[in-house]
Amino acid sequence: MALHEENRVFCEKTELFSDAFYGTITKIYEHSALVKVEPNQLSKKETDKIDSFGDLVVIRLSELQLVDAAGKPLKEPAEELEAAE
Repeated sequence: MALHEENRVFCEKTELFSDAFYGTITKIYEHSALVKVEPNQLSKKETDKIDSFGDLVVIRLSELQLVDAAGKPLKEPAEELEAAE
């Protein structure tokens, strides 16, 4: 997946979170991303689980959808591949 830091993303309901939410990617890992959840996106019982991380959650890349400022899905940016010499 071609997501990058600072991309705004949407996440459907997951095993951990019963509500969908929007956030911004702060760090990319091999198969997941650290996402800063936008304010008031998750219910109180779920934010209690992440308070110690300052509303940061780790989400699998496969569960994230790139969106614009209005929350509409965007086509994922293409990976830039370097030509082998």
